[in-house]
Amino acid sequence: MPKLARSAALAAALAAAVAIPGHAGNFGVSPIRVELDGATKSALITVTNDDSKPLAFQARALAWTQDEGGADRYTETSDLVYFPQQFKIAPNESRVVRIGHKVPAVQAEKTYRLFIEELADTARAPSQTGIAVTLRFGVPVFLRPASARSGADAQLSVTARNVRALLKNSGNVHFRLASVRLVGLGPGGEALFDQSVDGWYLLAGAQRPYAFTLPAEVCPRVRLLRVEAPAEKILLRAERQLEPEDCR
Repeated sequence: MPKLARSAALAAALAAAVAIPGHAGNFGVSPIRVELDGATKSALITVTNDDSKPLAFQARALAWTQDEGGADRYTETSDLVYFPQQFKIAPNESRVVRIGHKVPAVQAEKTYRLFIEELADTARAPSQTGIAVTLRFGVPVFLRPASARSGADAQLSVTARNVRALLKNSGNVHFRLASVRLVGLGPGGEALFDQSVDGWYLLAGAQRPYAFTLPAEVCPRVRLLRVEAPAEKILLRAERQLEPEDCR
C-alpha cells in the first residue's frame, strides 16, 4: 500500500488539521487502510518520521458511521485494541502500531478510523504572531462480517435545473466511489453536459446525495440524464428523461 504523502500540506488536505501552538512535521503512514475479519484479527500500521527532528504522536480509534446525508460521524468505541497509544519517533525512524478487534462483525461490516495525531511540540512554539498546525491522519479500519454481500442503488431527481443523484449502499460491506459523473444527452445522443465530482466511501446501509446544476442555456436541449459512479467491483448507474418543466 502507498504511504501518506510526505509533505505537510498534502497531509493536511487528506486529513483533519488542528491549529494549535507547535510545529507541523512531515510523517508517513502505511498502509492507508486496514481490513480485518474472523481470520485476520490484527494488523500493523507503520508511522515514519520524515522530519529532521523527533516527533510525538498519539493513536486514537473511533467508530465511523455516516448520517442520512452521507456525512462522516465519529464516536468513542472500545471495540478495538491498539498499542502504543502515545509514542515518539526519532528523525528518519519508524514505529509500528498494532491494532486488533475485540468484537466481531456479525450481520454487517463494522467501520472505524484510527487517527494518528501529531502532538504539538510546545518547546518549539512560534512567536505571538505565528500559528502552527498539528496534523492527523485517519486510517480506515474495516471489520468484515463472515458473509459479505454487495448491493447498490442510484436515483435521479430534477427540480428547476437542479439535479440530485442519490447513491445508496444496500449491501452489508462498504465500497468507495471513484467519482460521480452526470451526463446530459441531446436528441441525437450527443453529450451536452458532462460533469464529474470526486467520490468517497459509502458505508454499509448508508446513502449520499450529489448535487449538480444544469446551465440555463443547455437544459432545454437535454433529453436524457445519466449518472454513473464506478466503485470497487460495482457500478452505480441511473437514467432519467428530462421534461420541459424540469428546466423552469
